[in-house]
Amino acid sequence: MKKIFLLCLLALSAAHIASAQVTTATGSVKDDKGNPLRYVFVLDAQHKNAALTDSLGNFNIKAQPDSKLQFALPGYKDETLQMDKGGSGLQVVLKETNPGAVKASDTVAAQVVNKVDEVDVTTLRMGGQIAPGHQKGNLVGSQYFFEFFAHGFIVEPSGNIVYNSDNLLNFDKIRGGLLLAKDPKSIELVDWDRIKGFTLYSPVGARFDFEKDTAINQSHFLQVIATGPKYKIYKLIKTKFVRSDYVNNGAAPHGHDYDEFVDDADYFVVDVQANKHMELSLKKKSLKADFAKEADKINKYLSDNSGRIDDAYLTKLGAYMNQ
Repeated sequence: MKKIFLLCLLALSAAHIASAQVTTATGSVKDDKGNPLRYVFVLDAQHKNAALTDSLGNFNIKAQPDSKLQFALPGYKDETLQMDKGGSGLQVVLKETNPGAVKASDTVAAQVVNKVDEVDVTTLRMGGQIAPGHQKGNLVGSQYFFEFFAHGFIVEPSGNIVYNSDNLLNFDKIRGGLLLAKDPKSIELVDWDRIKGFTLYSPVGARFDFEKDTAINQSHFLQVIATGPKYKIYKLIKTKFVRSDYVNNGAAPHGHDYDEFVDDADYFVVDVQANKHMELSLKKKSLKADFAKEADKINKYLSDNSGRIDDAYLTKLGAYMNQ
């Protein structure tokens, strides 16, 4: 019995050490001529993490010592890198499978991006109809997260991560769902039950993660502001369409002469271990209440970090509280 207890204790200790060794692998991907490769899909299938390279071929991805990172880009031979070689400053070279050939995926992606660049994204249909009262060319804000469709990947309900360079993505802030552009003429709102979450990348490589948490909302995906083994911080984006209320009676014109999409947001903290969901207002008093079980830690952070409490502040706070 004593041996069994010791073995269990050792197993738990090993699991704790392994979980504590989660790190960020960084590096760059180039072709065999030294040119950086953009939108290379970097996947750790075992631990269900993924990333895309930016315009300089750089990437960063959560990884563990036993991770095997897979690198894939249409038109190039896949490569695999074992993380036991180190996780900082990784250099990966992909070789073209058919040098000089025009890659169909690049062509399709370019067509979709051009379509969205040329056609005001607000002309996309909202529930089958253009926003009521909208006057074309006289609109402020947007119903979409980006003013273009972006590269990104989808997380299936099983946790598997899927990336298709032919498909471009966007987030509909009003309906709270994922828009998928397969080609310039095919844009669809992805069924809520088909995905668990998704990630979007801006042209400069900024990453935006979205997840489903039905304890907070049963129809809208939530933007992940911070995540870790202890806490998650979510942002529920709420956007509404407001019609022009301009009135000109000849004496005292008033109101706005434009239609507008107005953004608002609610924030939430999730205690992962206790499965406890708490609302968060952007005030120190609320932060102290939500992280009350680690009062000394949250008080130290608040005293050491002044400034406006916004998304960037909460991202840093979440990383600190998850240590």
